Amino acid sequence: MIELIIVMALMAMMALIATPWFVRLYQRNQLKSAAREIQTTLLAARMTAVKLNQQVSVVVSSAVPPLELQMIQPAPPAPTPTPAPSTLKLPASAATFYATPNSLGGAVIFGGDGRVVNFPTTPAIYSIEGPVGMRTPNRIEVRVSTGGRVEVTPTVWQ
Repeated sequence: MIELIIVMALMAMMALIATPWFVRLYQRNQLKSAAREIQTTLLAARMTAVKLNQQVSVVVSSAVPPLELQMIQPAPPAPTPTPAPSTLKLPASAATFYATPNSLGGAVIFGGDGRVVNFPTTPAIYSIEGPVGMRTPNRIEVRVSTGGRVEVTPTVWQ
C-alpha cells in the first residue's frame, strides 16, 4: 500500500512539473496554426485570381482579436449571383496583429498572373504575435513576395 502511495505521489509531482510545458506547447501551436491559416487564405486568393484571371484581394476586416481576413473576388458575369466574401476568423486567444501590410485595410491584391499588384517592389508582411495574454509573446511573419510566394517565418520565438 505504501508503494502505491509513493508511486501516486511521484506521478502527481511529474504532472505538476509537466503541466506548464504542455500549456506553453499548446499556446505555441495555436500561434503556428493561426499563421498557417493566414498563409492558406492568401494562397487560396492567389489561386482564385489566377483561375479567374482577375484581381482578388485579401483584406483585414478585424485587426483586434478575434482577427478576421476577408477574400474579396470580382463580381461574376450576370446572371450569376455575386459570391459572399469568404472570411477567415481566428480564435481570440490565438494571436494579435503586430503589423499588417502598409496599404489601405492591410490589403494584399493578387493579379490574374498570381503576382502582388499593390506591392510591386517590397514584400507584404502580416506579423502576428501571440498567444494573447502571454508575458513573453512569440512573433511570426507571413510574408507575401512580389511574385506571389507566401512564406511563414518565426521572428521572435521563446
